[in-house]
Amino acid sequence: LSKALLNTIEQEIREVYTSDNRPWVIGFSGGKDSTTALQLVWTALSALKPEARTKPIYVISSDTLVETPMMSSYVDTVLQKMNETAKTAKLPISAHKVVPIVDDSFWVNLIGRGYPVPSTQFRWCTERLKINPANAFILDRVAEHGEVIVVLGVRSSESATRSQVMSLHRISGSHLSRHSTLPKAFVYTPIESFTVDDVWTYLLQVRSPWGANNRDLVTLYRNAQAGECP
Repeated sequence: LSKALLNTIEQEIREVYTSDNRPWVIGFSGGKDSTTALQLVWTALSALKPEARTKPIYVISSDTLVETPMMSSYVDTVLQKMNETAKTAKLPISAHKVVPIVDDSFWVNLIGRGYPVPSTQFRWCTERLKINPANAFILDRVAEHGEVIVVLGVRSSESATRSQVMSLHRISGSHLSRHSTLPKAFVYTPIESFTVDDVWTYLLQVRSPWGANNRDLVTLYRNAQAGECP
């Protein structure tokens, strides 16, 4: 992962940011990919003159309310650090936690409706607990601003399906794609070309601009168990 490549990506981020007035909504899970994308955006925009940093950036993290205490505490701490550091640095970045409505919450569905535990055959968890709260936040920003750009830490090398979907909605001649389900929302994927090795190399070599310790992420991943709602 060369310095030249990082400089090119950061320059692209600045160009996309300053090219229009549409606010950004950055999806942040606390995981390695979304952390890498947000770090790159944060670093790139820090290099802009203050008068060019006028467009609001909303960092949103979906709390499923059934995360492990370790992950939940980690994300809460990181969001707090982001808000404090952004304010001090006069960056137009604000971090927000979104939660599912009661009707969509894990225990209402598991106990109240008798749903089985989420599995690959019945993936009700991600949509109700993560996607819907994030989409509600995005639609509120659309109502407020007209259009928004959603910045996602997704990589085409994750899977052939992911790569195909990303290509399908691409706008010709643009760094943006159309959002697959939300009208007036567009998608920007700055780490699309990264491999998993690129992500870990970046996180372990580049210090977090909001003061988190990226090595904590290594520990979290080492201790994590597989599953849709770990």
